[in-house]
Amino acid sequence: MAVLNYETVFIAEPEIQTEKVDQLVAKFKQIITDSGGAVAGEDRWGRRRLAYPIAGHREGFYDVLTFSGESAVVAALDHYFNVTDSVLRHMTIKVIKKTKKFAPRRERPAGAADGPRGSGRPGSGRPRVEYARPATATAAAPAVTPAASAAAPAVTEAAPAPEKTPADGGTPS
Repeated sequence: MAVLNYETVFIAEPEIQTEKVDQLVAKFKQIITDSGGAVAGEDRWGRRRLAYPIAGHREGFYDVLTFSGESAVVAALDHYFNVTDSVLRHMTIKVIKKTKKFAPRRERPAGAADGPRGSGRPGSGRPRVEYARPATATAAAPAVTPAASAAAPAVTEAAPAPEKTPADGGTPS
């Protein structure tokens, strides 16, 4: 079987004395080592308020044990938690360490497609098209100088408008 890392949190009665907590933790550590596990650490959180009353108690004494071992270690520890009257609640979880490394993001060459095609938005793969905006009425018209008007040929005659045919909704001529 595989050796896994575990973390156990147990809540003891709030009236428990420090010596009694030391005895409980020593017994839990002994059970872990007798079952073939190894204790990695202990973290005492002390007396804390419970989220809801458990067995008439509004507070509890929290302690966290970190250890490694097989599933038999967890079963033995769980059995001892269940038969100990001063333990109100307990929970053991398997600690999984993630070791997957992500590759650094690669840079794309300029003009390369970034996303799905067809939207025209940044990152869509289609180049963004900028359209010229028409001049607004508030914009000042450029001043015409005499030299500019002499260089440009004068327009004297406009092209005749095309006649409408009956197919276009006009009258026949």
